[in-house]
Amino acid sequence: MFSVLSDDTMFRRFLRSQKNLTRDDAEEMLRLDDADVTSLIAIAAKDDVEQAVGEARYVADPTGKMAEAAAVVSDEWQNRGLGSALFTDLVAEAKRKGLARMFAYFDVENKSIIHLGQKFGFRLASKDRGTDYSVMKAEITL
Repeated sequence: MFSVLSDDTMFRRFLRSQKNLTRDDAEEMLRLDDADVTSLIAIAAKDDVEQAVGEARYVADPTGKMAEAAAVVSDEWQNRGLGSALFTDLVAEAKRKGLARMFAYFDVENKSIIHLGQKFGFRLASKDRGTDYSVMKAEITL
């Protein structure tokens, strides 16, 4: 899925410019046997070929009470409700597992994720100034 994402979508997911996943990113994405990682994948079939078109995940802290969340939707599936569907299921799973809070970092220019976060009740914190872009943190009590 990541190999077909636009440069802009890759930047918004990883908060740095890159065309492909680094080896470290790939290894991190594949840590699915880790009990602290919950990952949901959206699959679409086109011409009898299945392809991942969205992913939402969280990584819980060692206490199991707070987690960092992240999500990405392939360019052709953006603005069609897939991000909302993935986040609905991700938040429900976090609650089921007993997490108390969830947070996420995102680019302040990413209007779609800001809208999605507000829809789910994430509280926006002040901007953190990076070297070449601004990052915002959002948090929700589950």
